[in-house]
Amino acid sequence: MLLAALFLKEPVTNKKVLGIFCGAIGALLLILGNGHATQKGNGSLTGDLLCLTAQCSFAVYLTIFKKLIQKYTVVTCMKWMFTYATIVILPFTYKDLAILPWAEIPTTTWFETAFVVFVATYLAYIMMMTGQKLLRPTIVSMYNYVQPIVACIVSVATGLGVFGWSQGAAVLLVFGGVWLVTQSKSRADLKSEHASPTDPKS
Repeated sequence: MLLAALFLKEPVTNKKVLGIFCGAIGALLLILGNGHATQKGNGSLTGDLLCLTAQCSFAVYLTIFKKLIQKYTVVTCMKWMFTYATIVILPFTYKDLAILPWAEIPTTTWFETAFVVFVATYLAYIMMMTGQKLLRPTIVSMYNYVQPIVACIVSVATGLGVFGWSQGAAVLLVFGGVWLVTQSKSRADLKSEHASPTDPKS
C-alpha cells in the first residue's frame, strides 16, 4: 500500500488500511497461534525474518513491476525474468548440480519437482502476472494472505498442526480484509468522482 502510494500515486483509503490491518492480524494469528511447530523446536526467528524480507521484496516487485507488465506480454516478462534468475543463481548452485547423483533420484522426486516448477511456479506466476495487469498492486498483495490459510489447512491435514477457534477467526479476518481492500477506491475511481460533469473528459 505504501509503495503503491509512493510510486503509483494510489490513494491510501480507510477501507484499504482497515482491510490490510484485518488481513495482517489474521495472518499473524495463523502464524503465532499454532504453537505446535514451535514446541517441537522447529520455530526460527531467522526463518521468520527471511520470510519477512522476502515479502517486502515481493511488495517492491508488485509495485515497480506494474508499469512493465502493462507494457509487455506475460510470456515475454516470464521469459526474461526466469532467464535472468537462472543466470544469477547458477554460480551459487552449479557445484551442487555437478555432484548430484541424477541416476539415483527416485521417480516420485521428479514428479514432486515437476509440480513445484510447472504448477507452483510457472503457472502461478502466469496467473499472478495476469492479475497484475488487471488489478492494483495492493489487491494483488492482499491475496498473498491466502498463503498462511493454505499452509494451515495442509499442516492440519498432515498432522503437523491443529485447527481451532483462533484459526477460524484468522481465516475470517484474512478474507474480510481482502474483501475490504477490493472494495477500496483506486486513483482512477477518485479521479472520475472529482471530474466535473461539464468536463469533456468525464
